[in-house]
Amino acid sequence: MPSRGGIPIIGPFSGRLDHPQIPDHVLSTSEPKASRAKVHLAAPDRLIWVVVGAIVLWGVWAFGSELMLNLRLNHEVQTLRDGNAQLAASNELTRKQLAVGGSPAAMEEAARKAGFARPGESVYVIVKPSDAPAATAAVGGSAATAAPSAVTRRSADKHGGVIGTVENWWRSLWH
Repeated sequence: MPSRGGIPIIGPFSGRLDHPQIPDHVLSTSEPKASRAKVHLAAPDRLIWVVVGAIVLWGVWAFGSELMLNLRLNHEVQTLRDGNAQLAASNELTRKQLAVGGSPAAMEEAARKAGFARPGESVYVIVKPSDAPAATAAVGGSAATAAPSAVTRRSADKHGGVIGTVENWWRSLWH
């Protein structure tokens, strides 16, 4: 047996001590040989391409999700801006109404609608007659009696003072 440095060499050396190397010329063995496809699939260049592909897919997914979030937030911002514009217009209208409502002419108009008059002023109430006399008869005459009583109350206010108050009390006592 040939030896190198005192260690005997026994047959071809495979690198694994527990598995002897099977020569290529032997066709029938109990252990199958590794196929070239399996070795080729696990090649380092293929593994790099798989990792690069996974990173690219992750990047596309991350970019797409951020893009969808950005679009949704832009839509929400636009909706809020439209709402703010409507509120600003409403606020401006309210400011104008307050400015007009605070004027002396507007206060006088509101007081007159509420039935107030200046001292010594004669107030006349114009009552429109109803267009259909049958409609007042169907109601039971309540509308027909309400209009004259309003006119008589206003005419009693012309007298003013204690006499007008007594006349109003007397008329309301019988109605």
